[in-house]
Amino acid sequence: MEPNFSITPNGTVGAAVVDQLARTRGWTRLFSVLLWIGAAFLILAGGTMMLFGLIAGGAAEQMEQQLAAIGGALGLGIFYFLMAIFYIYPALKLGGYSSRISDLINAPSETNLIAALNEQRAFWKYVGILMVVMLALYAVIFIGFLITVGFAAATAGSGAS
Repeated sequence: MEPNFSITPNGTVGAAVVDQLARTRGWTRLFSVLLWIGAAFLILAGGTMMLFGLIAGGAAEQMEQQLAAIGGALGLGIFYFLMAIFYIYPALKLGGYSSRISDLINAPSETNLIAALNEQRAFWKYVGILMVVMLALYAVIFIGFLITVGFAAATAGSGAS
């Protein structure tokens, strides 16, 4: 028998709804914490790369080597910082969802249910947009690879005759 997922006329949420959502709270809290830890490691790694790049650049004897070391390390450090930003928003949304579920457990109202589901919706919207962007990026990279291989094959074929 299916549980009764209902909201009563006075705006309180049924116990079955609260129970089902309460079962997700621990998992979403765990993933929120893991995303925060991942973001912290990315920031730490980015800062470390920048620092080592500056040290290596200072130790290099030629100006070109100094610029290459510093520029490469700064570029990688900035890339890691940007990756950390991509971790922070979903961490906030999953943490917010977990907190709204706690509110719903304490006061099972329609308002608290909507607040929790809104946090969850925002998380999945972000994941969906990120997935579309990544798939488009993969497609562009794959097409670029095919063009490069085709150009290389055409160049090698014309040079052999």
